[in-house]
Amino acid sequence: MTDEYSPAADRDPNATQPILVLRGSVRYLFMFLGVMALLFVYLSLIALGQIKMSRPTSGVGEGLFAILFLVVIVYVAVKARQVDFRKPTMVIGPDGIAGQKLPKLIPWSMIERVDIPQAGQAGFIYLTVRKDADPEILEQLRKRQPLERTVAIPHRWVPEFSSSEVKDIVNRYFERSRQS
Repeated sequence: MTDEYSPAADRDPNATQPILVLRGSVRYLFMFLGVMALLFVYLSLIALGQIKMSRPTSGVGEGLFAILFLVVIVYVAVKARQVDFRKPTMVIGPDGIAGQKLPKLIPWSMIERVDIPQAGQAGFIYLTVRKDADPEILEQLRKRQPLERTVAIPHRWVPEFSSSEVKDIVNRYFERSRQS
């Protein structure tokens, strides 16, 4: 689970334990940016008076929404540039968790608690890192997570695994680290 991880081998056939590989999708990013750009253009044309509405409008509201959409487009584009889509976003294996935004591997022994919300729309598993964990890991987590020692793992839309399988695998890794 280092940076030399081979993207061709999402599952090692010789391994007895599964390795979850979470990848970012460029297709969904472009779809989102495309829809936002279309809405920006449409609202801009309304605000400039190029498209007539059935009821007359001043165009101020549409112009403000167009500016809001432009800000969202720029924000998403800037954030997307920080992600390397050639590497996995996160790799979850028997040794621990590694990710693009994490400075190094977080071993399962450094995980204090696993929270799996039972709500229907909850799409993340939350792993809380112990307070005595590596200071470099804690500093990085505090920068990007509102809950300062928490790593959020999506359990839906993981290729080759169902949501319940992802939850079971994470729980199994965590329980094995607690036993040893």
